[in-house]
Amino acid sequence: MARRKNRAEILADIEDLKKQLAESEERDERRIGKLANKAGLLDLAVSDEELATAFAGLAARFRHNGHGTAASQPPARPAAQARANGAGA
Repeated sequence: MARRKNRAEILADIEDLKKQLAESEERDERRIGKLANKAGLLDLAVSDEELATAFAGLAARFRHNGHGTAASQPPARPAAQARANGAGA
């Protein structure tokens, strides 16, 4: 029978998973930022709100085409949280 973890071990596991999640999100944000740059989005004078709306539409299109489901995707970040340079969008 497996040994039960105590509270401190569980909390340490949670912190480790939070760190892994943050690192994964950061890698994905850099990847999307690089793709946005390649597409020429950095050369456009577009507000964060407009970009967030366009990205939400793009995500919806891909979900509709079978590239994930709304249930398996994290909720979209509000436009107010989008970063000004688009790197974190």
